[in-house]
Amino acid sequence: MVQKIGVVGTCFSRNFLNSSAYFNPGYKTHYQVSFTQFHSSFIALMTDPFSFQIANYKDIPSEKKPFVKTDFEKSFFQALEKEQPDFLLIDLYTDALKETAFVSDHQAITISPIIEQSQIRNDLPIKKIISQTDWPLFLEYWMDAIERFKEAISPYLREEQLILNCGKLTTRYLDSGGKVQPYKNVSKLEQYNRVWRELDHCFLTVF
Repeated sequence: MVQKIGVVGTCFSRNFLNSSAYFNPGYKTHYQVSFTQFHSSFIALMTDPFSFQIANYKDIPSEKKPFVKTDFEKSFFQALEKEQPDFLLIDLYTDALKETAFVSDHQAITISPIIEQSQIRNDLPIKKIISQTDWPLFLEYWMDAIERFKEAISPYLREEQLILNCGKLTTRYLDSGGKVQPYKNVSKLEQYNRVWRELDHCFLTVF
């Protein structure tokens, strides 16, 4: 039986459901991707919809505009209700590494890599940034969002249908000669991983 999978996260989760030879070429025998909420922080996900015209931004590739649109418009729960996945695969890369921008008291968007690399970053009416660098404030916002997410998702999925993918960033790579080398920014990568582990732990205390 083919299982329907929804994804809230990034390539850390989505590439498990990638049929290229490098990843998982036979996955469609067992799984079907219902929908993907890509590069959305939980803080942003649990705020009100935000309307902003993105069609004319040529520095946002057309294939990535739907990801920005779903983050802005908060269509996650509509997709969940429509698609009714068997499981929801979640990773917290975006929550650990990316900032969330409030454009009003009740509307926020994720400063994803797509946004970071576009002029739209400068055009958005940002009122406040929630960043991991102010950890107490960030955690207050984030835990509130996770608590509300738990309540909001309960009509659609049981807890045992939620899969937390506890990923991390690698600090090493293979050079052209096949030798293992450390990245130059190891300390920064380790810092990101500490934040990620802490958020994974906090998520599991709620669910």
